[in-house]
Amino acid sequence: MITNKTFTLLLLGNVMISSSAYAVEWTGEGEFGFTSTSGNTDSQSLNAKLGLGKTHEKWEHNAKLESLQSSDNGIDSADSIVFTEKTEYKFAEKTFAFGRVRHEEDEFSGFDHQSVISFGVGHMFIEGVDHSFQASAGVGYKDLEDDLGVEDQETVFDGEAKYAYKISETSEFNQNVFVESGDANTYTKSETYLKLVVVGNLGAKFGYEVKHNSDVPAGTVKTDKVTTVTLVYSF
Repeated sequence: MITNKTFTLLLLGNVMISSSAYAVEWTGEGEFGFTSTSGNTDSQSLNAKLGLGKTHEKWEHNAKLESLQSSDNGIDSADSIVFTEKTEYKFAEKTFAFGRVRHEEDEFSGFDHQSVISFGVGHMFIEGVDHSFQASAGVGYKDLEDDLGVEDQETVFDGEAKYAYKISETSEFNQNVFVESGDANTYTKSETYLKLVVVGNLGAKFGYEVKHNSDVPAGTVKTDKVTTVTLVYSF
């Protein structure tokens, strides 16, 4: 269930985007996937994502909202929402400083919410026509609460690696890995996907995502895996 904290965070993110003083337009990408079956099993699944980005001189801003909803025979089996916002400032040709906000609510992860703000540095190690690879590391503050109502606040260290391979003019492979580690929990997310251009700004995306929490309440599985097929519209 989405709490007031989520709406507050999304509102702040919207204000951050709307209040930009730069004249450069934002670019974005929206994803949508839906499946429904009936008969012996009634199930519905909805996967939606919206990302916005802007680059202005040495600054780069990226915000993303992700939602996954799924039910089987009227019983919820997945219900999550994730908001991230990352701002980078390039102080050298291939090196940047960053600030990141991440808020996640996942009804079946064992946690009511996980909220983090962090700062760090990153470097673009490969920046070619077909291949690119960057990595970053930082430190931050995390607020989390499990489904039993136990709250914790701690210092965390995070690391992120992103690899992209342009297979052709109409296809691209991406592998992203994110780790956020503290005393109470280590959160890991791996995202692998292939994106294809269908026609114009419309495309298709085939993805496989793995999320892992090292310390969860009893009875909760530590690892979640999601396979998605979505339509993508770039603007």
